[in-house]
Amino acid sequence: MKKTLLIIGAGREQIPAYQIAKKMGLTVIGTDRNPNAPAFDFADQKLICSTRDANHTLETVLEFSKKKSINGVMTIANDVPFTVALVANTLSLPGISLQSARYASNKILMKKQFVKDGVPTPKSEILGNKKDFLTLISKKSFPLILKPSDGRGGRGVLYLDKSVDLNQAWDFVFEISDNKELMLEEYIIGKQLSVEGIFIKKKFFPIAFADRNYNNLKDTKPHIIEDGGTIPSKYEELTVKISKIIEKAAESLKIDFGSVKADIVLSDSGPMIIELAARLSGNYFATHHIPMAYGIDIVSAMIKISLGDEINESTILPKHKKYLSARYFFPNQGKIEEVKGLDKVKSLDYVKMLEIFHKKDELQPKIEGHVDRAGIVTCEGMNYNDSIKKTENAVREIKFIISRT
Repeated sequence: MKKTLLIIGAGREQIPAYQIAKKMGLTVIGTDRNPNAPAFDFADQKLICSTRDANHTLETVLEFSKKKSINGVMTIANDVPFTVALVANTLSLPGISLQSARYASNKILMKKQFVKDGVPTPKSEILGNKKDFLTLISKKSFPLILKPSDGRGGRGVLYLDKSVDLNQAWDFVFEISDNKELMLEEYIIGKQLSVEGIFIKKKFFPIAFADRNYNNLKDTKPHIIEDGGTIPSKYEELTVKISKIIEKAAESLKIDFGSVKADIVLSDSGPMIIELAARLSGNYFATHHIPMAYGIDIVSAMIKISLGDEINESTILPKHKKYLSARYFFPNQGKIEEVKGLDKVKSLDYVKMLEIFHKKDELQPKIEGHVDRAGIVTCEGMNYNDSIKKTENAVREIKFIISRT
């Protein structure tokens, strides 16, 4: 009998999950508050509800389930673990516990668990209000990180130094936060990595390590916005050590099911985990870069796990190793008149992916989070440094013509 998969979220980055699920012969149901969400084009049926409103999503799904059984639920590139867990637990589907989802949804709760269980992580403090924040920060040394406990997609994560207006910084992050819980975190100097892993029968398998690129921080600060990265990481010798830290972090959050995505920083004292997400990565890491670099279809694996199907461990082992680098486009705010150089870049044989997120005459917003970036290019190189060089060359060929609105 044909199984039915529910995917929470139907944005641009969720499209590959819908496409893969359809190729697997599944009936695909999608949810999103936007009735015109792009991934709905690949769904058998759409349910209109906000992914961030767990209770409304559950009510909508329960009503739908009266007519058609749902066999699994998942998300990708969408920080809504509690929404997914609430649906899974209510319908008795595979998934993490509600308590684990609470930990994964709230960075303050997550940090408390890490500290309690001795997981190496940057120090942080809970902020009660703006006055407390200004008093506390006057006793600290810059740089520091200000972030909402419920932030998503890098939005509201600010790099604070002496040049930043602290009142404006607080107001910006406070406005973004739904629960109005903010935290101050120490800034750790060191290379940052993204690590994708998956649990199969409660056993952790590290899938991919990539080096994150923040060379554009001087242009985006106080906003901290990743500008792609390189896979495989040049710190592969730390794979075992970092994997053990991720396993310890997952155990602390009581997560032993499905995919996890860890943000790691290599401090002078060793690797530390900044955050752990209970989902597949966004930024095309899970959907494009891992399959390109290693030949591993981690999205298919997560779909099978969500349905309770058996997974052959050999399917998540590397089939090859290729060097890839990705960079994003950060044009000025305004109306897009033209994007030059696309045909030339597309013709380059080492360009494996080029996508512009906005069309002519659409507005390019001010870049304050990952969702505001204008596009991505990914290139393959003969080695680590060659992939970076080729990607940065491709970026220079693309010119956004922007008019002020």
